[in-house]
Amino acid sequence: MSAVSDVLAGLKKVILLEENVSRLQEEVAGVAKDVRRTRDYAAEIDKRVIRIETMIEMSGRTSENQPRIEK
Repeated sequence: MSAVSDVLAGLKKVILLEENVSRLQEEVAGVAKDVRRTRDYAAEIDKRVIRIETMIEMSGRTSENQPRIEK
């Protein structure tokens, strides 16, 4: 009877391991989705910063070319 109980215990461990692996795969998929969203958000922020930097550079260039009004 000991051999049968050992086999059943081993099967139980395998089933539990399969469940844990399935759960971990779902969690990894969720983390990967979060990473993709974070990457996309960072790219959007980068584009906005580039626009702001360009606006600042352009405003600096135009003010240099305009004559100043002296008092």
